[in-house]
Amino acid sequence: MAFEAVDACFGAPHISSDDLAALNEATIGKRDCVMKWGDDFKAVMTNANTCLVGTGVGMVGGKRFWNQAAVSLTVQSGTQGQKRNDLVVARYAKTGAGIESITPVVIKGTPSADAAADPEVTANDLKLWRIPLDGINAGTPVKLFETIAPLASLGQTSYEVSSSDGRISVDACTACGGLVFMAGRINATEAGWLDATLTGCPKAKVRAGVVFGRNSTWNAPAITGTLGKDSDMIVQVTEAVGNSETWSVTYLRA
Repeated sequence: MAFEAVDACFGAPHISSDDLAALNEATIGKRDCVMKWGDDFKAVMTNANTCLVGTGVGMVGGKRFWNQAAVSLTVQSGTQGQKRNDLVVARYAKTGAGIESITPVVIKGTPSADAAADPEVTANDLKLWRIPLDGINAGTPVKLFETIAPLASLGQTSYEVSSSDGRISVDACTACGGLVFMAGRINATEAGWLDATLTGCPKAKVRAGVVFGRNSTWNAPAITGTLGKDSDMIVQVTEAVGNSETWSVTYLRA
């Protein structure tokens, strides 16, 4: 069938999981992802052999799933003097009879005396967490996914951004669609170097240098910024600046 009205009555059952997967991908934009709901699959090691995974909603291969209550997963004991990385994944499976499932699986890594490497995953696995083991000790789980924002939040969103140096302040930070607009002030008269870290910025699509525009009576070059790995932005001013100058920057959101 070339065209199919999925959300329509044919007088007989006709909607398959592949129908819904195609519509899910078209709506959400990704085949494999975690969506904002519940605890976002929060993982906690309750002891060296047990990982507790919280509630959440995700999608593997366009097939949505949810975890309605925290579930305990078994992690095999580590080896003294060895390092190992295990992965917690949500795994899609389909039997020969067409029965589908998505279940949590712990993939055991290979012990190593040096740096540990992540084990291989399959095309049917959504990576959720890395569990680092050092000897018999299990470390804090490391998140391997980013949550997809719900449709209701895709309009304008404001962020609370703080500065490590009060001489460079942030008055507003707003994201709309794929763009982030941020503006603030310089609260000092300085002849030389200013350096501040802005925390809480939305993640950027490109982490290259960023050029800030300035509303200034000074003949100084623009402020420059570098986007850090944790949604931080390092702002630097190397020339003279005057009190109450304003600055702004616009960049693509990840």
